[in-house]
Amino acid sequence: MKNPSDIDTITRQLTEILLKKQHDYGPLNIARAPGGAMNGLRVRMYDKLARLNNLIDKGNTPNYESIEDTLIDMANYAIIGLLVQRGQWEGVDIGYRYRDW
Repeated sequence: MKNPSDIDTITRQLTEILLKKQHDYGPLNIARAPGGAMNGLRVRMYDKLARLNNLIDKGNTPNYESIEDTLIDMANYAIIGLLVQRGQWEGVDIGYRYRDW
């Protein structure tokens, strides 16, 4: 990294986007995902990773969502996952923890 303060800039941007999207979607799209919150996040993150792989492997210019947008979404899904694991996501029980099924 060239400048450690860039991390602060990015995390502020992530927070701003996460809060805006959470306002639009609400927390229950995660909390009530089929198979549970962590499964819903896993599916969303898998889709984003598949998109990222496709864009990088094919070198295509995206029609809608840029590689940066995809990375931002993946980072925010990871943050939501941490909030779910810590019982800090609305609609998810405080004692929720991912278990091997």
